[in-house]
Amino acid sequence: MKLDLSDAKQHLERVNAFDGQILFGAGVFNRETKRSGLGRPSSGFLTPEQSRVVEDTGLERYRRKDAMWEEVAACPVCGGKDQESFLERMGVRCVRCPACSHVYANPVVKQAEAIKLYGDDRTAYDIYTQPMQKETDWKKYQYGVDMIDTFDPPGRDKILDVGCGAGLFLQVAFASGWRTCVGVDANSAYDSVYREAAGIQYINGTFEATDPDAIGDNYDVVSMWNVLEHIYDPLRFLKSVGAVMKPGGLLFLMVPNVKSLATRLIRTMSPRYNWKHLHYFSPASLRRLVELAAFTFLHQETVITEIDHIKSYMSGEYPHHGFGDPEGLFASITPAFIHANLLGSRLVLIGRKPS
Repeated sequence: MKLDLSDAKQHLERVNAFDGQILFGAGVFNRETKRSGLGRPSSGFLTPEQSRVVEDTGLERYRRKDAMWEEVAACPVCGGKDQESFLERMGVRCVRCPACSHVYANPVVKQAEAIKLYGDDRTAYDIYTQPMQKETDWKKYQYGVDMIDTFDPPGRDKILDVGCGAGLFLQVAFASGWRTCVGVDANSAYDSVYREAAGIQYINGTFEATDPDAIGDNYDVVSMWNVLEHIYDPLRFLKSVGAVMKPGGLLFLMVPNVKSLATRLIRTMSPRYNWKHLHYFSPASLRRLVELAAFTFLHQETVITEIDHIKSYMSGEYPHHGFGDPEGLFASITPAFIHANLLGSRLVLIGRKPS
């Protein structure tokens, strides 16, 4: 079903329908989806995976395990050599490129080590297989399928989801009439989930290392939901993705938004800054990267407000525990305001491969 993007009210209702904090409140949503609690991303402590590359010394508190990390020589978007400090959280140091404003991690976990971590990432598995998370994700992915239809892919024959996780987006696409649905993901923890799904092809591995014959080509759409921020060379990667697409095919991206209102406010308390994320895209840097990869820019918006995190922090409380705004002091901060100003937690971008 196509979306009428000119109907702002209807559009906002669709976006809010899969926003866990609006539906359940941050305290309930974070607890039920295993985001909060000791060793969880929103706890303020290291996750088990990050503890393998960063140690809590009790002195400097967080110190990188040097053998696991490597320096980045230049901005991954524009190639600029200059950088300025942005922030540091739990051993993860982020810098900003003064030439293009892209924010990226430097140093980064060595790629060989990262592949091992992704291969048995239980933190992500535990979050994305929870019933409440799957409930909101189903609505989110249906919105994504409808958004893709809105921008007229060349057909509805083949769709590739890179970093498909538990494969829920592919299940939604298949249920919506897409004939060939292929997913690639490096996390072997999802193997049992994949075997239970019908009508979908799953490939365990990384897009870069998988045999091209196994992936195939002539895709009408390639989607990446919170994946591009993990890619070591995103420009080269997007060019490789373009090579398996039909002329006129659509690129669908969702990434964390470094310019979101929540991230701007809570900064080093945001679990967004972690070992997995090599890039912290803004609307400007994401569009620039996509256009450098020879895609035509079509559309950009934000989804997911993190509105309870925002109001909890502005109330003087820890942002992730669901305190909110009990006195109603910040009622003027609404989902409509957030998304109208591209301040949502996630950026969505749609591009097209030239015909």
